[in-house]
Order: sequence, then structure tokens, then C-alpha cells
Amino acid sequence: MKVLIAGGRGRVGAKVADALEARGVEVVSGGLDDGVDYLAGTGVAEALEGVDTIINVLNTGRFDKDGAVGFFEGSTRTLTTEGLRAGVTHHILLSIVGVGEGDASDVGYYLGKVAQERAVKAGGIPYTIVRSTQFQSYIGVLADQHTVDGTVLAPRDYIQPVDLDELVALLVEVTLEAQPRGEVEIAGPERFHLDDLLRGTLAASGDPRPVVTVESAGTIDAMVPRGAYRVGTVLFPLRDIPVAH
Repeated sequence: MKVLIAGGRGRVGAKVADALEARGVEVVSGGLDDGVDYLAGTGVAEALEGVDTIINVLNTGRFDKDGAVGFFEGSTRTLTTEGLRAGVTHHILLSIVGVGEGDASDVGYYLGKVAQERAVKAGGIPYTIVRSTQFQSYIGVLADQHTVDGTVLAPRDYIQPVDLDELVALLVEVTLEAQPRGEVEIAGPERFHLDDLLRGTLAASGDPRPVVTVESAGTIDAMVPRGAYRVGTVLFPLRDIPVAH
């Protein structure tokens, strides 16, 4: 088996690459550092030579609608077009719980992921979309994203963070199985309210920023699975944060 990891040097991609290589899989890393540009289309055909499976974990720092949609849709269309020419038989996409058809908020990044999923489905290559909840290790960054003038503004939305290694294990499992599954979701074993989780996480690290509970901008369950999903086993490391019921 030969696998192209689009975004193979990132936080998720590098872990997936190591895990697959340990199992004897030939891995090609495809990103800007490897001379592969999916928006410009350069280096893509060469990276896909002999590849059976694409693992698409590409990401962008653009959160505005035009930037996010342009990146995710454009890069995925290039991957699927060139993947078909190369004879790729499985396209695995890492996505986010809450961006299925009709579910996404109006945040530009989420709309970009919706466009990306649509591009995969329309691309002609059998696919597996793996939707994940937020990573446990990313909660501190989430607090930064909700900070305005030194105060963390957080709604009481549900959040169900998953351990990154468990997501990586699922991506590896789907890859080695080599049988497209359509859509799969994974979430951690515990559900919290976002404001409680951020408040507890900051307090545990000695961060003095106050967390103020604000009204939700959408539905309270937008960031958690609404149907069947893979339940992780790793508990959130801080054990004094109240679980949501």
C-alpha cells in the first residue's frame, strides 16, 4: 500500500505518517514543504504516482468565508481530479463534527469544511469522511480564540473533546482496512459545557483570565455528534470539571 498524506508534516498528519510507516506502509508527505501546492496544482501529479489512498488532513489559518472555502474546496478538487488520473481508490478526509449537510454554523472556517466535504463526495473517488470533535490538547487554544479584551467569552454549548492519538488510530484503521465507509464520527467519552471546560482548564494552568458565560450563537449541540459515533476511551485529564448531563 502507498499513501499520500496531504498535510503530512502537520500535527495530525505527522502522527498518522509515523503510525502507518511503523506498519510497513509506504507514505508520501504532500505539502508546501514537500513542493506540493494544491491550489496552484504544482507537484500534485508527481506526489500521487503509484498511490492507492489519499489521507487529506490539509488545514488553513483562514477563518473568513472566502479564504476558508477557497482553500478547502480548491485544494480538494485538485486532489480528487489528480487522484482519479493516478488511479487512487480511497480518499480519506479529516473533517469536523457539526459540518455535515445542514449542520454547520455560519463561521467561515466551518463553511469551508462543508465545501470540502461536498468536493470529496463529488470527486468520484470512493471516500471516508472522518469527522472529529475538538482535540483535548487544543482546549487552551480554544480559550484564546474566545478571548476579547482579556476576557474569555464562552457559551454553555456542549463540547466532547477527544484524545488526538485516538483520532490518529481511527485514521490508521480506516486506511489499513481499505474499505471506504462513507461518513464516520469520533468524540471523547465525556461531554462538558464549553464555559465550564474553559474555566476549569484556565484555572488549572494558573491563567488569570476570567471566563464569562454568554448566549450561544447557534444550537447548544452544534459541536457534538447527533447520531452514531466512535466513542473514545481517554478521559479529559482535568478531573474536577463538571460533566454535562
